[in-house]
Amino acid sequence: MTQNSHFIVGLDIGYSNVKIACGNTQSFEPSVSVYPAYATAEPETDVALTKKSDHELKVYPHGNEWRVFTNRVGHRELHDKYHTSEMYMALFYGSLIKATSGRSNIIDVLVTGLPVRIANSDDERQQLCKLFTGTHEVAPGKFVTVKEVVVLSQGVGIMNDVLNRDGLISDDDIEFSNILVIDPGYFSMDYVTFSRGDRKREFSGSSLNATSVIIDEIIRTLEDEFPEEGTQEAERIETAFRRGDKTFNNGFRNVEIQPLVDKITPRIVGTVVAELLKRTRSIGPVHIIISAGGGSRFYDQSIKDAFKNARVIQSPNPVASNAIGYWHYGVEELNSNAQ
Repeated sequence: MTQNSHFIVGLDIGYSNVKIACGNTQSFEPSVSVYPAYATAEPETDVALTKKSDHELKVYPHGNEWRVFTNRVGHRELHDKYHTSEMYMALFYGSLIKATSGRSNIIDVLVTGLPVRIANSDDERQQLCKLFTGTHEVAPGKFVTVKEVVVLSQGVGIMNDVLNRDGLISDDDIEFSNILVIDPGYFSMDYVTFSRGDRKREFSGSSLNATSVIIDEIIRTLEDEFPEEGTQEAERIETAFRRGDKTFNNGFRNVEIQPLVDKITPRIVGTVVAELLKRTRSIGPVHIIISAGGGSRFYDQSIKDAFKNARVIQSPNPVASNAIGYWHYGVEELNSNAQ
């Protein structure tokens, strides 16, 4: 088998987005795509009232039909066992179809990740490796084979992404600096600490004060201040966040997002910053902060203020940074094994 034929996939199945980075081992960088982490097992109804997503697929985990990458939430799994759910498997199957579209149906190495607090468990990582490895019938008569699976901590992908970009971080930075990687997502805010090139598991972790909590607080604030408008929908706010919109329509009016974010985030983010300061105190000063993740814009300024002397680096593609870093890790893993 030639090196050209080795196909690597970096996959980050989040609570709000699914990020896929793929390419062969001789590529300088992967092809990257991002899809909403929405899926439903409900039958298609009221089709005339629903605009179907251009990316929507039907997949069949355990023989059950799911529609994935839909425009609407449909189903949600906001808990620590998300990676064991049938919805997660449906999103995995959809990702396999997207990654192999127009290519071979064989993936040589697939690298993915779990939240830090879960990835610290060898058993959890091994179970996910076992679940993802092998030949999968993703749709009737359509098979995709995954030869090898690697499961990392979220945040490690971000580090690998930045390491493989010119001019962002030097070898001396890695060797001599304490580095804090932050990855604010929808359900959790993960952070990983490196000291002189080594990952420090004891100074890494996850906080549940993440984007979903910010959205919940926006809803509570609007319902308190405008009770006549009734119940607010989290999905509308989340969609606006994902698109980078400045407003969202709550059915009555267009609501400005930034004033609500400015009002709500200091308390939520302040709790996270206090945790980061406490957890990193024992390793000494933090010299470099690497920021990525879909919710990084809510946290960056407060973290800069708390770690005033640290140099802050952000991935050029913060949403897909983990997946891109996973792909680089997979390329290195395969090349190392080949030597």
